[in-house]
Amino acid sequence: MNIHLELAYPSTHRPWSRREWLAVIGVAFGLWLLYSVLATGLDYFGCYTWMVTQPAKLATVVDVPWTQNPPWLVPFMAPFVMLPGRAGYIVFMAATLAMVVWGCYVFGGRPILTLLSAQMFWVLWWGQLEGWAVLGAALGWFALQAGSWGGMFAALAMGAFKPQVGFAAVASLWWWLGKRRWIALLAMLLLTAASIAIWGPWPAWYLQDILKFVGKEHFTTWNASLGLVAAPLFLPALLLPMNREQRLIALTATSLLVSPYMPFYSTILLLCFNIPLWAYVFAFIGYLPKELGTGLAWNAITLLPLTVLAWLYWPFARRWWQGRKMATSNGN
Repeated sequence: MNIHLELAYPSTHRPWSRREWLAVIGVAFGLWLLYSVLATGLDYFGCYTWMVTQPAKLATVVDVPWTQNPPWLVPFMAPFVMLPGRAGYIVFMAATLAMVVWGCYVFGGRPILTLLSAQMFWVLWWGQLEGWAVLGAALGWFALQAGSWGGMFAALAMGAFKPQVGFAAVASLWWWLGKRRWIALLAMLLLTAASIAIWGPWPAWYLQDILKFVGKEHFTTWNASLGLVAAPLFLPALLLPMNREQRLIALTATSLLVSPYMPFYSTILLLCFNIPLWAYVFAFIGYLPKELGTGLAWNAITLLPLTVLAWLYWPFARRWWQGRKMATSNGN
């Protein structure tokens, strides 16, 4: 059983020693205590709780341009939201920390740097949902290893909460599932149909909301997306002969660049992967709006997925160049 579980992890996974576990848990616990006292949870209380407590408000979402999440978020958030006062927010922060730590453990990321990152600060301080996207990607990996359409269905449902974060990664895991992927897709279609029957034609409302929310402010301080101009980057992400772990990183980085909405904190899944140590410099520039200017401190995050892609593709470019030089030498 232990051998089976060990083999189920990605090749980038690195088991932690007891000392590492204690350090990670200590940092996570310290952050939880700090933010439990200081953090505002403005997005948690303003953007996600009303879906549980005031579902009729969903029809007016176009007039509340701060929430673009499918309504099946409700049963996932209800256990937190129904707790009194700030208790739900505090418990949700603990759950988010656990999701991110597990994501780092599964995919081989550097947990302490990720926990201390500006991305993690923003997610905890405001009560954002990025933890669900990390959990969805990790769950999707194990669903693939187990051949479980049910697990993949749950991963797809969670990945849809914040599609700019990790839906591309989960979608690729879904595709690799083989014939059982169609059962998972059917389950997603039935979930979507049921949500429309319960909450109304929310996809149409959300489309209006997204167009209004992004609109003319597509390239702005809070949005580092390159948009469709980056779409050709999907070609190497899909076509180069990489292993599955590398392709997950490539698709995650590319989808972040192409997504119409990419605030800097949505790159947290990329930090959970086994990326180079130098890439974590982009985990901390978000703390420096006063020193660098807000636009540079937040929008420079575009360099994180771009440089990670360059790191992934460099071996292919080098081999191509060496092959070209050899062919030229032989021709002479």
